[in-house]
Amino acid sequence: METFEQEIFKKLGNLFYAIAKDQHVEAMEIGELKMIIRKYGVSEIDHLPAAVVPEAAHHIVLAMDALQAENASADEAFQEFINFYSTHNKQFSDTLKEKILSTAEAITEVFPSGSRSKNNHVIKLRLLFQNSGLIG
Repeated sequence: METFEQEIFKKLGNLFYAIAKDQHVEAMEIGELKMIIRKYGVSEIDHLPAAVVPEAAHHIVLAMDALQAENASADEAFQEFINFYSTHNKQFSDTLKEKILSTAEAITEVFPSGSRSKNNHVIKLRLLFQNSGLIG
């Protein structure tokens, strides 16, 4: 049985997979993508038990690897995160939302897509968090 903490990190894997897929991250760049996820500290969530934190990045990466193996669509992966967030938004502290958004934006900065437009999923994420009271 999956714990809530494992599920939240799995869904974050869906989110970051969708953003990375939009940015056309190549297979050889996946290591750098994983380092970004660890660097921005999404796994360092204050209210989680200490035993869960070291596993967080692992669960995020496992979810991303599974989605990549399936060649899942970015839209479907993003929708999985949205569905989870909609059901559990009270579990997402402002600190966690800030870390998620920082990580998402870092992915777009490190892996520019080549188009001049912003990553649509990052825009939707920002709006989602704005509507839930994080960003003004």
